[in-house]
Amino acid sequence: MATKISLDAAMYQVVLLLAFVVPLSTAAASIAVGIGTLFIIVYCVRNRTTLTFDVKILEVLAVYIVCQIFIAAMSWNPLISIREVIGEVHRFFPLIFAMTFIKQREQLCGVLVATLVASLINDAAGIWQVINGEPRAYGFNHTPTFHGSFMLIQLPMMIFIAQLEILPTIWRRLAIVAAGLSLICLVLSMTRGAWLAFVAVVMIFIALEKNYRVVTTKICAALTTAFIIAALFSTTIQARIFTLTDANFQSNSERLLMWESATEIFADYPIYGVGQKMFFTAYNEHYISDEARERPDEDRRGHTHPHNNFLHRAAEGGIIGLAAFVGLYAYFLWKFFTQLRREKNFSFGAGMTGLLILSGLLLEGLTDTNMNQVPIMREFWLLAGTLIAAENILKR
Repeated sequence: MATKISLDAAMYQVVLLLAFVVPLSTAAASIAVGIGTLFIIVYCVRNRTTLTFDVKILEVLAVYIVCQIFIAAMSWNPLISIREVIGEVHRFFPLIFAMTFIKQREQLCGVLVATLVASLINDAAGIWQVINGEPRAYGFNHTPTFHGSFMLIQLPMMIFIAQLEILPTIWRRLAIVAAGLSLICLVLSMTRGAWLAFVAVVMIFIALEKNYRVVTTKICAALTTAFIIAALFSTTIQARIFTLTDANFQSNSERLLMWESATEIFADYPIYGVGQKMFFTAYNEHYISDEARERPDEDRRGHTHPHNNFLHRAAEGGIIGLAAFVGLYAYFLWKFFTQLRREKNFSFGAGMTGLLILSGLLLEGLTDTNMNQVPIMREFWLLAGTLIAAENILKR
């Protein structure tokens, strides 16, 4: 019993550490995942037992992983692809950690507070970068596009924290501040796909939450007015808006060409694709359009993905990879939706939060390949596990 208690306590500390470091440091998050994995292995070996995890989720993950292993075995370069599969499996660990070892209200509150503090730091870094002359905010997220994805994750989480009555008032008020800063950073990231995804996410919330349609519409009207005013004084924002539908704008035209090439790869390798991490080789060496201007040369490495999650999976994994990808995230959309339906007393409960976060990532992923990025998916899976654990905790 003492060993079990010590494992639970140690793993909670790992989850708490992950909640703080995942948005801020990929290296620190990797170390935390490694420590957590080591704790579990040592416990299982010493006690000659295995831990109990959510069986249904493990089955869904197992089917997905088996599909990925098969694709890797058929890859143009199996060694590179299997390394990518191992890396993706590694990203699921925070889901299992959070879902299994967040058990008490105090623990849930601790993880949420750590997430809040990390979000405030990330927001502050992004705003400071723009104040100091950077054209686009990127915070601790390497690129502005990644930063936009993180804001799509942070915004629903901050709203969830802000209305969670089990938290002290000071943290709930700070969550409101963090939500406002995250919205500012979403704009400052200048990530057009994230902007469009945010609008779509708000529409999803309005469609699902009938009781708050009027107040949400009023808030959105105020935010839209503020955005228009900001755009009037910012030529950068104006440029990002005006190029949204401009097919001749290079970023747009290159995306269209990459989408065509990804479709051609899928047509030539329809069953299992070219293998994980092989889009770079397939596109830049075999399928790149003659019209493409962004080509690999001495100064440019070449594109590693087609700026669309679904086409990326189709090109690298064929119908098997695409079906596995759609199936995995369809399951979690369904899981969060059913959780939302059970949480009838919560206007913005854990189920709604998880559904909006995942919807935002998938929608942004129509124009950016964001769901193959380690920091983004670690954050998503960690929060997914936290929100799943929250349902039973909040019922008590």
